[in-house]
Amino acid sequence: MSTPLHARRITSNPRPGITLVVAAIAALATVAVLLVAVKSSEIVLIVDPGEIVRSGYAVSKTISNSAAAIALGTAFLLAAAVPVHEPSRRSLFRLLRSSAAVWAIAGFVASVFTFANISGVPLNEAGTAAFWSQFSFYSTGIELGQAWTTTIAAAVLVTVWASLTHSPGHAAALAGVSALALIPLAQQGHAAGSASHNLAVVSILMHVLFASIWVGGLVALVWLRRTLPGHLFPVVLRRYSAIAFAAFVAVALSGLVSATIRITDPATLTTTSYGLIVLGKVVVLVLAGILAALFRTWLLPHIHTGRTRLFWALAAVEVTFMGVASGLAGVLARTAPPGAEQEIYETGPVTAAESLTGSVFPAPPPSWVTVFQGQPDPFWLLLIIFSAATYLLATRAQRRAGTPWSWHRSAPFLAGLLVVLWVTCGPLSIYATYLLSSYVVTIVALLLAGACIAQGRPGHLALATLRLREDGTRGPREWATFLLRRPLGLFDDSPLGVGLVVLVTVVLAMIPAGMRWAVTEPLGRVVVLTAVVVAGAVMGSALRRALTGRRAGDIALIGGLAACALAGTAVTLLGSTVMLDWFKTMNPGGHPAADADQRLGSVILLISAAATALTAAVLALRALTGPRAATPSLTSEDSHS
Repeated sequence: MSTPLHARRITSNPRPGITLVVAAIAALATVAVLLVAVKSSEIVLIVDPGEIVRSGYAVSKTISNSAAAIALGTAFLLAAAVPVHEPSRRSLFRLLRSSAAVWAIAGFVASVFTFANISGVPLNEAGTAAFWSQFSFYSTGIELGQAWTTTIAAAVLVTVWASLTHSPGHAAALAGVSALALIPLAQQGHAAGSASHNLAVVSILMHVLFASIWVGGLVALVWLRRTLPGHLFPVVLRRYSAIAFAAFVAVALSGLVSATIRITDPATLTTTSYGLIVLGKVVVLVLAGILAALFRTWLLPHIHTGRTRLFWALAAVEVTFMGVASGLAGVLARTAPPGAEQEIYETGPVTAAESLTGSVFPAPPPSWVTVFQGQPDPFWLLLIIFSAATYLLATRAQRRAGTPWSWHRSAPFLAGLLVVLWVTCGPLSIYATYLLSSYVVTIVALLLAGACIAQGRPGHLALATLRLREDGTRGPREWATFLLRRPLGLFDDSPLGVGLVVLVTVVLAMIPAGMRWAVTEPLGRVVVLTAVVVAGAVMGSALRRALTGRRAGDIALIGGLAACALAGTAVTLLGSTVMLDWFKTMNPGGHPAADADQRLGSVILLISAAATALTAAVLALRALTGPRAATPSLTSEDSHS
């Protein structure tokens, strides 16, 4: 069978390959110039333990990071993109467990070098029992050592788990474990002590996770080419291309936010070592993005011809770029941000709140002036933009298919996203750390936002527009179906279950343990706020179905339990001050102001409970005014769309 004419033209023309080589040389030359411009005396190392420890740590940490990225990217690709082909899956699982084993070993070595760095114990004492006794205490009793221990244990778990299974479902679980294993160490370093601590940590977490998926997925793709049949390879390439695009956007956004936190003066980009390295990372990232765009728009449509020489050239260049970016990231992690010297040696008096959060109490206090102020959270910003864009594209697809999507559904969905955006990236994202009343408003607003989002019926729209895969993999439609039928489908005919979900979520978010986790820990904040939005969406969806089915009793039960949850937590706030050690410290007015702010939070919850009960009563009355109609369940309704 002859090769198509357009394929012959593309593979015979050497210019695209030459262009890629020139781009690679230009990128490497740019990075080389930047690194030469950075004099060693300008690089401020937090600790200088000597050449052996410093070099050993850098090498072992680089190997550990690279292996972790390959493990996470491979697991993610197995879970979302690789069709049913047993030899290919077995090959990728071999890569997964091998990279996880290297990750664990290199991580242990890096942990030893880190211990030698911060303890001052020389490595020539590594043969003594005293050295390992101190190392054991460091690994279990010191926060940095505990982070390393957790990461190493997770890498060992991934190694053993990947040796026992070859299922795509288990691959998804392994991807989750690998992602969680990156969190402890990502929370250390500059982000741990910087101003805007929560924002800095979230940015670093996003940067590390999505960069690992991007880099590791590409390595797994190159590895996969040895065993995957030629007719299946373009399918995996297209799926990886979509994953890489999303990862690129996330890496760029989180990197931008992270850099702006540490570089407040643009002049320091060219006058400090830290700024020059950041510029180097930006150059490499932009060129890697250009290559990815060329691949997606130009090479991908022709890859089905089997002429994959240019693909290998592109993959090699992009891996090189990613390696350079990873190397620059390693140097950046060991370089103090601009102004760090003054922070270390010229520290002036700080408030108690600043000592805990890295920043002073926000000025001015909450008022109408601060309604549209805030700080962008890259996690929520990316999630909201992606959700809105996907939803609007799906509605356009519905219109083109001749089944227009009503604006009565789109409007509440987009309004709910706007509320989430205002809460997570607006003034509440700042004040909720300092004022309990702001945290209360956060919980109530997100519960309402989730209920609004559910009125847009995103699950129904997803199953109506997403393409069904027939190769045994789980794509967006398959995961949407799984979520609707398993976790969410359990509440189709259980208004009591829905009400209990809302009640338990609100109570857990408002008890001291849950509140402390959400207020003081970046990961806890993400988990708690996400749970509240999901609980609101479950409640909104159940109320919509009950109203359609004219089931007034179900509406009353769900609304009543939600109102009880809000009122019950309001009563608890009328007693002694919750988290007195925290909110007394955060509030400039001390204990009296914190106590008054807590009473304000209680009033807000009581008003919200009354509004919830009144809304449920109105909806129940409306349900009684018409004949009862049978309403299909959420999963059956959506699965027949």
